[in-house]
Amino acid sequence: METALIEYGNFLVAGVTINASEDSDFAGVWKELFDRLSEEQKAATAKLQKVGVLMPDAADEGFTYTAGFIVQGIPAVSALGLTGVIVPAAMYATVLVEGPAAESIKPGFDYLHSTFIPHKGISPTGVNLEVYGPGDVTAENYRMYCWSAVDGVESPV
Repeated sequence: METALIEYGNFLVAGVTINASEDSDFAGVWKELFDRLSEEQKAATAKLQKVGVLMPDAADEGFTYTAGFIVQGIPAVSALGLTGVIVPAAMYATVLVEGPAAESIKPGFDYLHSTFIPHKGISPTGVNLEVYGPGDVTAENYRMYCWSAVDGVESPV
């Protein structure tokens, strides 16, 4: 599997956020996101990076899931009428996955958390990203990345 450690700065996501569990309907969150957008907004967001963001909730008892787009600034969030989520800067363990997104995401994160991250001697922080590529997310040759924020990696000087 194609893996890497990538340092990435903080960024803002405009999207739809739910309190989630492993049994949540994540595809339903994406449907709700696109149902909320006007045709003009859909056209405006077509070239934005789509991401799914899983973060520990404020009480650290569960997690939230946000389906959305990386945007530049609060005005972009307001213009879309969506929730803004700031994703903190971090070092991320990443893996490229191929196949329909619904079938590839869980195995990608399982590989990161059971193999790649432990092998590197680092620890996940609980922030995970689904970084979507272009194309049909249901295609057999669809490619996207799973990212998991990690601690215990020294930044290169």
